[in-house]
Amino acid sequence: MTAEREAWLVPERGNRFVMKLMLGLARLFGRRRLALLLYPISLWYLATDGTARRNSRIYLRRVLGREPSLLLIWHHIRSYAQITLDRLFILDPRATPPEISLAGAEILFEALEAGRGCLLLGAHIGSFDSLRTVLRVMPAPLTLRILMYRRYTGEATRLIEMLDPAYTDILIPLGEPDTMLRVAESLRAGSVVAILGDRAHDMGRSLSVSVLGKPALLPVGPIRLAALTGAPVVLFSGLRRPDGSYDIRFEKFAERIEFGETAQEKAASLKAWMTRYADWMSALCRRDPLSWYNYYDFWKERT
Repeated sequence: MTAEREAWLVPERGNRFVMKLMLGLARLFGRRRLALLLYPISLWYLATDGTARRNSRIYLRRVLGREPSLLLIWHHIRSYAQITLDRLFILDPRATPPEISLAGAEILFEALEAGRGCLLLGAHIGSFDSLRTVLRVMPAPLTLRILMYRRYTGEATRLIEMLDPAYTDILIPLGEPDTMLRVAESLRAGSVVAILGDRAHDMGRSLSVSVLGKPALLPVGPIRLAALTGAPVVLFSGLRRPDGSYDIRFEKFAERIEFGETAQEKAASLKAWMTRYADWMSALCRRDPLSWYNYYDFWKERT
């Protein structure tokens, strides 16, 4: 076991009692009653977390085309808190997960019929974890693997992941020497490999495209991965409705992504696919503005 692995296991052991207490409250009071605690919690974050407040304002101003009120920023922060709470009920096998409506499942199965596996591309808009709920109601069994930058995972996320011991088994860490090998093996086995494509952790492997009308850096990795493996790409979104249920949608993106022969053709093809993904992101944000959870300086425009 590496020192890095041991380092994050220590706080997990120390917070095990806290996690059990949270789970006990969730099971005792249920999701809707426990959600009442999110009002004072999100209000506290609104008052104390200037970074989240500022970046929420920047985003809401861009998606709405007007200056957001402090009340709207609070609703935005509370929306993220609600999604985080829902994770307890999605990842805990003993809990009752939120209800869902599902659209486009046939698109996913049609993509898998090609025999090349499938890349499932999402964004930090809504709940990516709701995909776990979808697997329980699919008409046919699916094998899911999730590509994730584990080095950027915070302690709170790791603690929540402890609810489902099998969760880490489906993860493929990005940036490891065997990452591509594991992805290729999963796709050859007909698995669904999911990845979020809207955070450029490595600025040297990103491309500037328009998101909500202004250039922003997005990682090129997901598109290049699709081109390299030849796997079909399907878009995934899971937006939370006011009644607490989730609207799950699969949308066709590409049967196969191919670049041109010359460097200029490759660059143009990459830009076109990246722009198409960014346009999908923008449309999703406009559909449900409060479901965007990139609380950082996405457009590099601190105000």
